[in-house]
Amino acid sequence: MNQREMPRPTLPVGDLLSEAPADLSLRLLAGASGRKRPIASAVVARPGLALAGQPEALQPGTVQVLGRSETAYLAQIPEDQRCALLERIGRLPVACLILTHGGSPHPDLLAAAEAYGIPLLVTAQPTDRLADLLGRFLEERLAPSVTIHGTLIDIYGVGVLILGESGVGKSESALELVLRGHRLVSDDTVSVRRVGAVLNATGPEVSRYHMELRGLGIINIKDLYGVAAVRERKDVDLVVKLDPWQEDKEYDRLGLDAKVYALLGVELPFIEMPVGPGRNLSILLEVAARHHLLKRRGYHAAKELAGRIHDALGRKG
Repeated sequence: MNQREMPRPTLPVGDLLSEAPADLSLRLLAGASGRKRPIASAVVARPGLALAGQPEALQPGTVQVLGRSETAYLAQIPEDQRCALLERIGRLPVACLILTHGGSPHPDLLAAAEAYGIPLLVTAQPTDRLADLLGRFLEERLAPSVTIHGTLIDIYGVGVLILGESGVGKSESALELVLRGHRLVSDDTVSVRRVGAVLNATGPEVSRYHMELRGLGIINIKDLYGVAAVRERKDVDLVVKLDPWQEDKEYDRLGLDAKVYALLGVELPFIEMPVGPGRNLSILLEVAARHHLLKRRGYHAAKELAGRIHDALGRKG
């Protein structure tokens, strides 16, 4: 299936200053020449090991937070030790340093930030609050993503990603599902981002809510059926591949063996659905979504039937 994984995103420190949550009220104190330094990790770290004499423990592209204890430690060590330590830290590719509690930086720290172009920021928030707000912001902005050829539709609250070759009937099935009261997220191109263990998806902004139907052309689902027929984004819960019927291919008839589809390192429930004459795909997709909901609640029809058969055979034996 066509997937195009996007390069791992980064965030320049200058963008962090302008886009971070307003509650942080980040200000730049020194190191303005390093505003283009990239933040590559959503982990908000504290430089304890570095201050203890192991600067190499600092990971490239990370945000390093200096709380009251780190600030106090820098102030109490001898000047020559402090300058040597800051020099070693300054030569490492960390993204930036952030002082919490509205702390006042030591003059040597200000001088090192300017000399090595490391942005030194300050916030009035306590360290734990900063780590929470900034960590969630960076996790969203730095989430890995992939663009996939398919159709995403919300069926009974289940985000169903429909895959298959061009012309197999993805768009037509999605249109019929919209007519049955379900909601289109994106047709043809789906952009998926991993946030934690959740895959959240949307469509390209330029073509959002549009659908291509062979012989009819491009239509706009929102204009035709109203805002209730679309939604901007949805978590992906289930993957269904529409597969042209092949006489010599074995298809799952019982559903006892759970299949998965790996996307951005997350394994999703996967159904391979054969497409053939007389098969109403929209109804089958509805059933797949309902069945998925039942399984999430602990009910598995195939396993229950297998258990009944096993019990019946046991009684006969």
